[in-house]
Amino acid sequence: MVVAKNLVDKQLIKTIKTEKVHTQVYEQLRAILLEGHWRAGEKIPSETELCRLMGVSRISVRTALNSLIAQGFLIPRQGEGTFVVDVSVDMNMNMLVPIIGLDKGSILEVLEFRKILEVGIVPLVFQNLSGEDVKWLLQNVEELEGTAEEEIARITELDLGFHRKLCEISGNSLVIKVNKILNELFRTSMENVVIALGNQTGRKYHRRIVDVIAAGDREGTVEILREHIQNTIDNIIKIQQDTDLPERLR
Repeated sequence: MVVAKNLVDKQLIKTIKTEKVHTQVYEQLRAILLEGHWRAGEKIPSETELCRLMGVSRISVRTALNSLIAQGFLIPRQGEGTFVVDVSVDMNMNMLVPIIGLDKGSILEVLEFRKILEVGIVPLVFQNLSGEDVKWLLQNVEELEGTAEEEIARITELDLGFHRKLCEISGNSLVIKVNKILNELFRTSMENVVIALGNQTGRKYHRRIVDVIAAGDREGTVEILREHIQNTIDNIIKIQQDTDLPERLR
């Protein structure tokens, strides 16, 4: 009896709550979508049919469907029904990454994340590297070197493309997907870096990275890639102290 009383006193035993029906409907339909049983573009059963199949009320089904529509899993078409948008990881993970304005901390956090990711995949890059990959990277560097300083958008795309290519060469599907999911975040961060630092840093380090990759120097690649991103981080920290800079770069 003492043990039972202690459990009650500590509130370790709590009242069991019945889960709402529409939540159960939502979870079941979401699982069907994520598991790929309903494909992109496919029309799902009507509300009436779902009510019959699941043995629940129309309001429960409608509430669950509205949640899935709001999250981008489904789209209603007037007079036609409700259709699957795209339940692939690449598309729907984007909803989990709200792209908000970058502040002082978040620009640096993106760079820190890139340093961890890109330095970490170097062994995989060398494991899967081909002559065509080296040729692509070299061409990218040459285009960057030939781009005028004022061409911010072009510099951003070339710089972003160089780092994206390293992720693709790794051959790791999760690394590639994460890079795609965060693409717009990386792009915004990269553009801010280019505005602040120009393309001299990219020119210098990308050329060095390609040279050591072409030479088969894995350790050298790790060292220079880490130095490249850390150098950018250090420079951003310095310029953030300049009160004459736009707020997004400070």
